[in-house]
Amino acid sequence: MGRRIEVLQPSGLGVTLRLENAPRLAEALRTAMPGWPLARWPAPAALSRQLAAWREADCYYQAVPGRSRPRRLPGPATAACSLVADLIPLFLVARPRMVGLHCAAVEVGGRLVLFPATHRAGKSLLSAAFASAGYRVFGDDVLMLTDDGRGRALGIAPRLRLPLPPGLPPGLARFIADHDGVSDARYRYLALDGDHLAGHGETRPIGAIVMLDRLPGTPGASLTRLPPGDGLLHLLGQSLAGEDHEPAGLLERLMPMMHDLPCGLLRYDDPMAAVEAVAAGLDQAIVDAPSPAPSAPMGDAWSAAGPDAAWRRLPVQAEYALGEEHFLVDTHGGVHRLSAVAGGIWRLLGLEPLASAEVATLLAERFPDIGRARLGRDVACLFATLAATGLIAPDAP
Repeated sequence: MGRRIEVLQPSGLGVTLRLENAPRLAEALRTAMPGWPLARWPAPAALSRQLAAWREADCYYQAVPGRSRPRRLPGPATAACSLVADLIPLFLVARPRMVGLHCAAVEVGGRLVLFPATHRAGKSLLSAAFASAGYRVFGDDVLMLTDDGRGRALGIAPRLRLPLPPGLPPGLARFIADHDGVSDARYRYLALDGDHLAGHGETRPIGAIVMLDRLPGTPGASLTRLPPGDGLLHLLGQSLAGEDHEPAGLLERLMPMMHDLPCGLLRYDDPMAAVEAVAAGLDQAIVDAPSPAPSAPMGDAWSAAGPDAAWRRLPVQAEYALGEEHFLVDTHGGVHRLSAVAGGIWRLLGLEPLASAEVATLLAERFPDIGRARLGRDVACLFATLAATGLIAPDAP
């Protein structure tokens, strides 16, 4: 029997997918990427940039540059997942001004709600729940951020990990079963139309950032407000690549869109209850009282001569205010978050060198209900942290 070779090219990329004896994989890719056009090229094609996969017996394999052994992929959905994952870095290389964010994104009221979260945090199942409720999914795992701060879809369908969690709401379970696109033992891609999935290149402005806290057994769902700094730090931690993927460059890109952007924490177990909580919370701009902003982390590596030793600020690369909080980018590109009080102390140190005892005295006038001993300890810990991170240094006598 002769070999059957199909060569597909994803729109907008100078790379092809070469599939050998794998017609089911070709269909799986079209299901996984329904909003990202795949053009068929005449086979065989000899191009320098190519991802290659093939089928042997009941298994798929993918060539991995730099490795002698191919990647073993047990089913068509898993193989499609592997190829799609390798396309995303290539997309970012082709568009260096774009940033990839590891998050789910759904359109609510013409704007995108981002759910930045780590691996296996429930993003895909929540995306499926939004789709079943009539919302459009812009991505269940990756969203592109354009140069002007808009979210851009790749046109990739939600991919659910199997087996599905027990006890899913009946309506959601039925929606998933009715939209089974391609499945194997590990994954299931949902087959969604344009009413449920944004196409490749579609953009929307960012409307909110919501962190996920899925707790089994949680009754109902709650959405509480967080300081915008929490959302900013989560986005910084979930960047994939791009020209500005270093924290300092990404912070500069993200900061303009963070002002006045609602941020919240979603606690839930039932994905459909979570959808209702998000929709209601956004209607009210997440009006719950914000959680207290965390103070600067307290360190224990302070080597000052004592509370009366004066300290001066060291130069930083950039400073940003976000709400009541303050963000610093040090000369090595590290990002530091200061609470409102810590930011005020940082600004005081910019006027003249000060000792922690002097700062504690100033704060005692501002906060007369807080004991002097506690103020002294807190300020000393802040100075210790600033010193340990290289943001302040002893003032020369």
